[in-house]
Amino acid sequence: MWPFKRKALKIEKLPVDGAWSVAEGVYNRRPMFVRTNTIYRDIMGVIGYEHQVGIAVPLRIQELSGLPSSEEFEELNSIEDSICGLLEIERESLFVAAISTGGMREFVFYTRSPELVKQKFQQLQSTISSHGIQLMIQLDRDWKIYKRLTKG
Repeated sequence: MWPFKRKALKIEKLPVDGAWSVAEGVYNRRPMFVRTNTIYRDIMGVIGYEHQVGIAVPLRIQELSGLPSSEEFEELNSIEDSICGLLEIERESLFVAAISTGGMREFVFYTRSPELVKQKFQQLQSTISSHGIQLMIQLDRDWKIYKRLTKG
């Protein structure tokens, strides 16, 4: 039937790994890089993952452009590993994007357990000593944030 609608995935049909793509743009007149997990591009969302999570990491050493310096890349990769390692347990949260711009890197997830994310964030704050981190959680049933990040 027309129009064709994209379907949302159920948790038991979640793909395990996906390809990532990187896009470059400008935000507030500053360069921006967005890395997105492309596996979710052709779906409306994942049933039950209705809350979008942003974990922002303000940069300590940035270039004049507001992007991370080469000295900070290793620390940011380690922070990403820590965050993903904790939030992705049993697919409680799905890592969908990373944004670098304006003196920060933000890791974007969708979760089925916003309260658990808050608890785990407290754990992360106590284990990540190199940087301060900030948490934001908002309802986003239709994955509008992810769709905005993946527009070409």
